[in-house]
Amino acid sequence: MEVETLKLVADISPWLSLVLLTVFTVIWFRLRAGTSYGLLNRLYAIVLGGKEFHDNAVTEFWNERKDIERFNALFNTRAKSLQEVNLFIKWIEKNDLDLRKLTKLNDLFDMEKREVKKGSYGPASAFFFIIGLILFVPSAYLVEIGMTNAALIKFNNESQWMWLSHNAAYSTTYNPFRDRAKDWRLTAETCSQKPFDTESLAAQAKLKPGNITNICESFTNARDIQRIDEIINNQRSFVWLALGLLLLCLYALNAALRLNAARQAEAYLKKKLGDTTAPDQAVHSVDTDNEHEPVPEPSDLTR
Repeated sequence: MEVETLKLVADISPWLSLVLLTVFTVIWFRLRAGTSYGLLNRLYAIVLGGKEFHDNAVTEFWNERKDIERFNALFNTRAKSLQEVNLFIKWIEKNDLDLRKLTKLNDLFDMEKREVKKGSYGPASAFFFIIGLILFVPSAYLVEIGMTNAALIKFNNESQWMWLSHNAAYSTTYNPFRDRAKDWRLTAETCSQKPFDTESLAAQAKLKPGNITNICESFTNARDIQRIDEIINNQRSFVWLALGLLLLCLYALNAALRLNAARQAEAYLKKKLGDTTAPDQAVHSVDTDNEHEPVPEPSDLTR
């Protein structure tokens, strides 16, 4: 690689990291708070200037939205109004509830009804956990392929894959329960030894003797060295694919944890509050400290 290209890559990398960090931060905030009014307001102020509204009514409305958005971001909830926030706080304090058990649920908790939304959280949690594990396995392999400074190759007349670098060739397998005694490694130093026993090395590596010779020649052949470098460079792209799979894996595992937290919160609230819905859990209640007057019977009205 030319010196100018290396310099360009070095200059771009910090900016690329900053851009990716900013994008991930915005996405995380949007997913956690449910809205992004604050971020859009800051962007508007940076581009066009001005931080506040001129109309008092709009300013008051905007301040309420900021309080709601901040509350949602801090406590991982989905409140739609300050009334829901205040009723939620009173509900927590009156029933002496553990807030931490509810702030893991995000949109699985109904702020209006102050209850966990109905769902089959146990099976769903297990499903997403399995999906996360399934995605993790290939992503781990792709990371190894992309980060290893060796070419993953297979000779046309062979069945096994191997790693080939500029000074060594060695076996590759993704079976953690394999017999490690069967792993093999052939180095450039071994190839330079005299006498060089091709047959024994071929038997150990379970390769044809001619391919043992080809491996040794690749350590010094200019064309083979160039081809190895090309394969290694192409393998770097697997890191991006692995990154995509890892993000999906994290999403699935996070969903599994959130669904499991919903299942636990559902059982927790049932134990603390009972099966019946108390007056302070009613959807349209405004003041949880006041008791409702009983509705008079029709016979009482006619007296």
